[in-house]
Amino acid sequence: MAIPVFILKAVGLLIVFKFRLHKLVVIYNPFSGRKKVKDLPKLIERHIDHSLFDVSIWPTEKADDVLLLTEKAIKEKADIVMGAGGDGTINQIASRLVNTGIALGVIPLGSGNGFARHFKMPLDTAKAISEIGKYKVKPIDTVWFNRHCMINIGGIGFDAHISSAFANKKKRGLQGYVKTIIGQLNYKSQFYQVYKNGKRVWEGNAFMIAIANATQWGNNVMVHPGALPDDGEFNVVVLKKFTSIDLPFIVSSLMKGNLHKNKHSEVFVGSDFVIRRENEGPVHVDGEPIWLGKEINVNIEPSSLKILCYE
Repeated sequence: MAIPVFILKAVGLLIVFKFRLHKLVVIYNPFSGRKKVKDLPKLIERHIDHSLFDVSIWPTEKADDVLLLTEKAIKEKADIVMGAGGDGTINQIASRLVNTGIALGVIPLGSGNGFARHFKMPLDTAKAISEIGKYKVKPIDTVWFNRHCMINIGGIGFDAHISSAFANKKKRGLQGYVKTIIGQLNYKSQFYQVYKNGKRVWEGNAFMIAIANATQWGNNVMVHPGALPDDGEFNVVVLKKFTSIDLPFIVSSLMKGNLHKNKHSEVFVGSDFVIRRENEGPVHVDGEPIWLGKEINVNIEPSSLKILCYE
């Protein structure tokens, strides 16, 4: 008995869909000066599963190219756009992929790799490439500072000040970051008011206000170990003004991953905050400094970004 044509067509479409190659675009900066970045195209060709992915490797030529190349990948209907770099590069790509249905992938090449570490992504470049086929697509929340996208950690105060100072440094990496912090320890606390859902919940002098959609800044230095990027909320950790005598205990809290439990910390959880301050200044989103005014609206878009990860 002959099989009806419509059944044959349906089976054919199912086979094509199941076994079609996923269109994967990798965006990276070839001028970073790091050997593992220069070797990246060869590593991708050697370690990617070519039976699963149709890979395009797009290098940047100038700063804005990350955004432009991501837009190009969207127009060309990529299934996955993978950023090879640090949290700042990943942030730029993520900000364009929100609500597109295209998955964000990560090859961690940054100084801290906080986002990748939260999801336990391989930090070894070859392994990060070879295991892409094992990842699952997971929806996560995005957080917005006056409509500037953040997926991992943002902040106002000292960490934003450090981010701004570090952005101008030629020497990157953990050592350069630590030197920048040490050189800025004379930073003065500022006065803030924190509003949750329109109601003031805290005011006073704070050294910094960290916004955690995930757990850490990077290098396993925690903001809040309980922060989850898929629960529809984010954590606000206010580190209040402290004295030089308190500094060793705060550093100890950071190293132990319990800054949120320090006596100088206040923690709030929610999805809609307004933070007011007396002067405009730097704010950081995923380590990238931006300049904002005296009032900063911080809110969430639940499940608005798809990422590749083990979870």
